[in-house]
Amino acid sequence: MEGCPFCIKAKSFLMEKGIRFSEIKVHPGSKEWAQMQQKTGMRIPPQILDGDEPIGNYSDLVNAYATGKLTEKPGLISTLYDVIIIGGGPAGLSAALYAARKILKTLLISQDIGGQVIYTYDLNNYLGFSQIEAADLIAKFKEHVEKYGLEKQVGKKVTSLDLTGKIKKVTSDDGKTYFSKSLIIATGKRPRPLNVPGERELIGKGVAYCSTCDAPLFGGADVAVIGGGNSALEAVLDLDKVANKIYMVSLTELTGDPITMDKVKKSSKVKIYTQYDVTRIIGSSSVEGVEIKSLNTGEIQKLDVEGVFIEIGLLPNSDLVIDILSTNKFGEILIDNMCKTGIAGVFACGDVTNVPFKQVIIAAGDGAKASLAAYNYLISQR
Repeated sequence: MEGCPFCIKAKSFLMEKGIRFSEIKVHPGSKEWAQMQQKTGMRIPPQILDGDEPIGNYSDLVNAYATGKLTEKPGLISTLYDVIIIGGGPAGLSAALYAARKILKTLLISQDIGGQVIYTYDLNNYLGFSQIEAADLIAKFKEHVEKYGLEKQVGKKVTSLDLTGKIKKVTSDDGKTYFSKSLIIATGKRPRPLNVPGERELIGKGVAYCSTCDAPLFGGADVAVIGGGNSALEAVLDLDKVANKIYMVSLTELTGDPITMDKVKKSSKVKIYTQYDVTRIIGSSSVEGVEIKSLNTGEIQKLDVEGVFIEIGLLPNSDLVIDILSTNKFGEILIDNMCKTGIAGVFACGDVTNVPFKQVIIAAGDGAKASLAAYNYLISQR
């Protein structure tokens, strides 16, 4: 009805939730007014119907959505998943496997399959494999999950979430919206940038964040690896196979595994600079050098290199929920020992969380735990 504030609210609510509807305008004494009374038994608009079945007024509509009853109306939401999993790394794939084994209607949405592991060459600490190439391990994960006919949306990025009410709303970058009774966030981490002059301008022109991907491009070249932890040490070993000279630059003393450090220190190609800061990356159309500064003396020197591999850690992919869920000072999602986030029906697992020791095997275990916790949540709602 024209001028009806609750009619306006009902339409706004339906549009906000991505629910398709058609509008029939009524006014007192009209044929449509009489039909509304006949179908609903009510004389006050708005009245919302699914086909010929009345839902009620605006308050009834909001309540039905909040309690999940709205999704029982097939004309309003076409597919309601038991669980949507965001992320396709070890945590997300493990969660998907356990969800599928519990016969939950599951959707996995991810930009890729493998997560951070696809940027690693091999692993020698995953139980059951003394050594396995990362690509082979991910292939085994994927093959295992696909035995259950899991529904996937790969190559898609989630752009927004609505976690209010019992039904969670997930929208992807192609504009599609998905609805679920529970949600598992397994979005992992991404490389941390140096944030120095020249870095952003030279990405892909000599600045790289993945030695597994890009080391072969620097055959016979002089390169710099920035960082002092395991990822930096492993990058040096990747480059040791192809590069001419490798400069390792770290703010601190090296902090990686002793075995890996020993391998790096034994290489005749490697020169290590500890307690040095990178001040800028030099070059116009490509990397020509990197400028470093001693923390002890203040001395600045230039290393003539054609490539710079930045390996100074990772940032959690929690931007999507940073203002919705509780996070720590690093941006990691805070969870309890059941992977609960503090919002009913919303769970998180893997490297995006505050769980310590970021390892493939720990992420996979976390994914299993999150899925089982989601299952317990779902059966408690019935």
